[in-house]
Amino acid sequence: MTAKNKYLWKLGFPLPELQQHSAVKHKIIESYVRDYIMTLMKRANIPKLQLTLVDGFSGGGCYLDEGGLPVDGSPLLMMRAVQEARALINLERTIPREISADYEFIDICPDTVDYLRYWLNGRTEEGILSSHDTQRARVQCGDFLKELPRLIDTIQRRKMGERAIFVLDQYNYYDLPLPYIKQILHTLKSAEVILTFNVGAMITFLSDRAANRKPIEHVGLDKYIPWEDLKRLKAQEQQTWRRTLQRYIAHGIQQETGAHYATLFFVKPHGLNKWDYWLVHLSKHYKAHEVMKDLHWQHATEFGHELEPGVFIQGYDANQDQDYTGQDTFDFSKTSRAACVDGLREHFGHQLAELQQPIQLAQLVHACASRSPGSTQHFLDAAKLLHHSNDVIITGADGRKRQHSKHYRLDDVIEFSPQIRLI
Repeated sequence: MTAKNKYLWKLGFPLPELQQHSAVKHKIIESYVRDYIMTLMKRANIPKLQLTLVDGFSGGGCYLDEGGLPVDGSPLLMMRAVQEARALINLERTIPREISADYEFIDICPDTVDYLRYWLNGRTEEGILSSHDTQRARVQCGDFLKELPRLIDTIQRRKMGERAIFVLDQYNYYDLPLPYIKQILHTLKSAEVILTFNVGAMITFLSDRAANRKPIEHVGLDKYIPWEDLKRLKAQEQQTWRRTLQRYIAHGIQQETGAHYATLFFVKPHGLNKWDYWLVHLSKHYKAHEVMKDLHWQHATEFGHELEPGVFIQGYDANQDQDYTGQDTFDFSKTSRAACVDGLREHFGHQLAELQQPIQLAQLVHACASRSPGSTQHFLDAAKLLHHSNDVIITGADGRKRQHSKHYRLDDVIEFSPQIRLI
């Protein structure tokens, strides 16, 4: 049975069952939309936020959970997150602040679209959704890729920062060519994309045959795959060649989408299943990247990755092959956190030793953010370790040399100490 056949909605027929990786994705999407709004509206004097939420492969809006009960899908979860954020920012206020959200829900199947409209109306009548938000939801039967020019034009006309979140849970990794994501990120000033990517399926079927190469070419990753080395790589222990290919694919996704910041972490599988599904977040702004990273740490039991805990390498260098083996799966646990901070400490130390001049800590962080599971606090903790061991000098934004402290800031300036100890 194909993925498309698994997810069919039709009035009067049984609902599809929600798979574990989709349940995790839904939880993160709802939390991210709420936290994203709360972050943007953190300053109490901001009166209004204009936001567009797009679900390009929306589905019917409802699934059966493991207990056989109906649960909302991503379109409704985004709407509920907006409602929650709207309530939170207006607590104890006499003059309410406005979240003006528009919703664009698209699916190619007419029966699915009919079911989504039915479910939206039913949840609105139950009082779960605000009628104000439901009226601003456009449910469209169509091909997302063909609808994209209209969506971009509509968002640009709304102005006020062109803020938009695109949720793209395509059926297959090759259903969404990466140049379309690049179009979103480069055309809209403040857009970001959340998608699932079945990297496991891609790696499994990689081979230098025309039929196997065609989907890779379609998605836009063919030039990042080491076709001539596939046989040699696959002759290695399975986990080793999987990790090697992940480096190529991660590098290709960021390069082909033009995202300044990317998170690519696996949704933790059930039982003995492989780590197959990446939840990918692509953006042009570090703050959005930070919000998503923090959510991964908050949901530590549900995510992981198979590369280095500090700063991992994208692409591949055969001369460093020995550095790519022996890595434990990174699972966002306390042990992984300690390994992350220590790896960042080492990376920063080497970077500063090569640089031999002062640099703002933010510049160090932004340069490696997409290649690390660390969020801002982990980067600052790594700087703290270096400072407390007297390996670096840190100067505050006021130009004064800082003493050892519990707290550091991204606008601090850091440099290698002339009285160097072994990093």
